[in-house]
Amino acid sequence: NRVVTKGLNPDAPMKDSGIPWIGDIPAHWTLTRLGFITHLLQTGPFGSQLGVEHYIDDGIPVINPANIQNGLLVGDSKKTVSSATANRLRRHQMRLHDVVFARRGELGRCALVRKNQVGWICGTGSLLVRLDPKQARAVFVQTYSSSLAVATWLSEQSVGSTMDNLNTKILSRLPVSLPPVGEQNLITDELNIIESKSHHTSLSLQRQLSTIAEYRQALITAAVTGQIDVDNDPTSDDPEEMVQQQASLF
Repeated sequence: NRVVTKGLNPDAPMKDSGIPWIGDIPAHWTLTRLGFITHLLQTGPFGSQLGVEHYIDDGIPVINPANIQNGLLVGDSKKTVSSATANRLRRHQMRLHDVVFARRGELGRCALVRKNQVGWICGTGSLLVRLDPKQARAVFVQTYSSSLAVATWLSEQSVGSTMDNLNTKILSRLPVSLPPVGEQNLITDELNIIESKSHHTSLSLQRQLSTIAEYRQALITAAVTGQIDVDNDPTSDDPEEMVQQQASLF
């Protein structure tokens, strides 16, 4: 969030963006709106264009809000269409570096289209954004749009009595604090480093959690099979000694 709102140089001169939830931005950045930096901003197919009867298994994935998870597009083999249907809906086919936004539910969810997802279909519950590469880099805009501040703004602007809903008009008005393209490239490189570190940290934590879960189950098994004395033995009340005793079982 800091990188995409304040840049990489902590000593850069700042200016007031004029928007409270954005605050100060680097003086050489511009404040624009998402609709001004896109070639395409459209909703997925409506009505009879794409219905339940068009879905098949193991075809070309259709992306709805449930398929946008933690900044990634996750296809569902049960929610796919045939090549013929995809060709009919080619106006909604995704291209490399498009950004897909959830149109309903938890707003602020969006994801970047990657190489293996080119040709997937933007579903009814999503919005497809194709940026002008001369003005904006997709990774920068996607990361910026995933911030809590943007999610709050989208929710405040959304329509719908029972569930928040976005439309193209609202999304096109989204304020974007935009650095020059060259600086966006540098920020994108930094974001890739941050993402890589975050991914490795996440994997490490998952491995630790898995090991702890296995150790916990092993302790339970040892306790119920009598390998560990679980009675209040006054001679074994030293926590360090108890841990060493339990660990020796494994």
